[in-house]
Amino acid sequence: MSLAHQLFKHPAPAPAHRPGRPTTTIAPTWSQFFTSSRDIPVPASQGTFRVFEVPPSSASSPTSSKAPLFVLHHGAGHTALSWALAVGKLRERVGNVGVVGFDCRGHGVTTTQDDTDLSLDTLAADLVNLLDVLYPDAIPEVILVGHSMGGAVVTEAALTGKVRNLLAVAVLDVVEGTAVDSLAHMEIYLRNRPSHFRSIDQAVEWSVTIGGLRNLSSALISVPPQLVEVPGDGDTEGAKKWVWRTDLGRSQKHWHGWFQGLSANFLSIKAARMLILAGTDRLDTALTIGQMQGKFQLVLYPESGHAIQEDEPDKLATTLADLWQRNGPGKIIKRFPIPPLKPGTK
Repeated sequence: MSLAHQLFKHPAPAPAHRPGRPTTTIAPTWSQFFTSSRDIPVPASQGTFRVFEVPPSSASSPTSSKAPLFVLHHGAGHTALSWALAVGKLRERVGNVGVVGFDCRGHGVTTTQDDTDLSLDTLAADLVNLLDVLYPDAIPEVILVGHSMGGAVVTEAALTGKVRNLLAVAVLDVVEGTAVDSLAHMEIYLRNRPSHFRSIDQAVEWSVTIGGLRNLSSALISVPPQLVEVPGDGDTEGAKKWVWRTDLGRSQKHWHGWFQGLSANFLSIKAARMLILAGTDRLDTALTIGQMQGKFQLVLYPESGHAIQEDEPDKLATTLADLWQRNGPGKIIKRFPIPPLKPGTK
């Protein structure tokens, strides 16, 4: 059994401490946050998708009709387990919540006939097709949540009008202007990123010291599925090594397609809209004007890095619960009593 599988199934003690190395006592597992993990065939997408779920309340529950379904789409290079800690916190705040998180094509252990087709149209169609398989009949009210590339995907899926019973869309830390500008630096980032690691522990350490994550507990569950074990090259590093599952460099032809037109598309969604950013400097002109006109709710997490759902899972869960409470059937509208008219008055 590979080290990655061991980390998922059996919590293990942290590696021995050395100066500058993060430590923890227990590695979390997916089952602490989701209730099931399944491989779901999706014929319309010609693939099998790894899906992590929390089912909404059962039909016998008097509150089942009010149970929302949060559908989560990860960013480029990540997997559904980047949402794990946030899902755990969300379940604490919305007791009857339903959740669907999945590895999109070309990521995690999802497999399709063409894992290199990461075009926006294809990724959005995959999301819609998967929901149609999971909920062929009735579907709860849906809240789409996407991080980075996933934010573009959920926006596109919402615009197609094919997501049934759509209530709201939340986009995490991506706007068109800054995203397109940052693509010029993506190649440099990928060249400087380690191509392999000697162990999962080393990969986790790199992620929280250099790679941008700020939450070790999240890195312990989100980093392993981003890697795959392969034979080593016979050097002193050992017989095996860990490499990235997703070759982001091969997806370069799709990068501009993910983000071009994103701001206008987001503002065109016929549902409640929320934009969650790590800083106001990420707003572009279109969204700045839209926010001033009250077209969407803006939430800022200046203490977070780019991976908001990993760095601040507790605060994000509170924000998503608030999005549901503001727009779902659980919303309480205060009504002031109108005194009856006195006899003889009009």
